[in-house]
Amino acid sequence: MSNADTVALWHGIQRHRENARFSVQDIYRESDASVRVRLVTVATEVRIHTLRVGETFPVGAETWQLTDLTGWPSEDDWLVMLRRVATSPTGEDVREGGTAVQG
Repeated sequence: MSNADTVALWHGIQRHRENARFSVQDIYRESDASVRVRLVTVATEVRIHTLRVGETFPVGAETWQLTDLTGWPSEDDWLVMLRRVATSPTGEDVREGGTAVQG
């Protein structure tokens, strides 16, 4: 997998890939003990995605996946890994899991 297909995010860092930007807004534990990552993406618009590891989310015409979260609950030593998994041939957003809201 090429570097263009993966994004590593950590505390306070915004990453740019082609026509999109990615940053982590928050990481927290739900009452059911599941860990959620609040991810902000900017392609054609700002979107906020609340995800668990393994869930996918749209970024423009592409689908990305939250593949890993390591080092959390450390305040500064965590790492979130994202991977591009698909590009929609029609240019439509493709969603599987996760929750997205427009900002």
